[in-house]
Amino acid sequence: MNNLFKILYCSAFIILFYGCDNDFREQNEEYKQEILKRKTNSFEYFKSTDEKIDNTFDRKKFYVPVYSHLYISENNYTRLSISLSIRNSDEVKDLFIESVDYYNTQGQLVKKYLSQPHILKPMASIDYFVSLEDMSGGHGAKFLVNVASKDKTTLPIIQAVMLNKSGSSNLCLLTDAYLIK
Repeated sequence: MNNLFKILYCSAFIILFYGCDNDFREQNEEYKQEILKRKTNSFEYFKSTDEKIDNTFDRKKFYVPVYSHLYISENNYTRLSISLSIRNSDEVKDLFIESVDYYNTQGQLVKKYLSQPHILKPMASIDYFVSLEDMSGGHGAKFLVNVASKDKTTLPIIQAVMLNKSGSSNLCLLTDAYLIK
């Protein structure tokens, strides 16, 4: 009887382990596909456009303060990864994203995330990531996001989440964009 329980226990463990392994492989494949889409900006809901964005468009500029690191004490800091999220809050109209630019503490352009304008479909979201290892932005980093729409539309929701998970400690900050123009 004792051997029967051992066999059943081992069989259940193998079945569960095999099932988890398949789930992991499927998740890993989905993860790879998501990373590929991010690298090429090839989302169905976020496409580049050749349309000229002129003065007939309703244009807005947003300033998003972010932090690539925070000082804990005078000579000690912790690094933070940054996720910038741009959400089209309009249920009907497209949002044109002209530029997403990352600047450092000194006000120098560090990275341009778009080489040409893109259209973000209604209620869709797109995000950009700065890794934990990238400290080029400094403690005064920021994003400037330029958006436009053909008609008056609801304002997009633009936020940044900064995160560091180290051991059992977690640090998470959220900042909202400011409409500056």
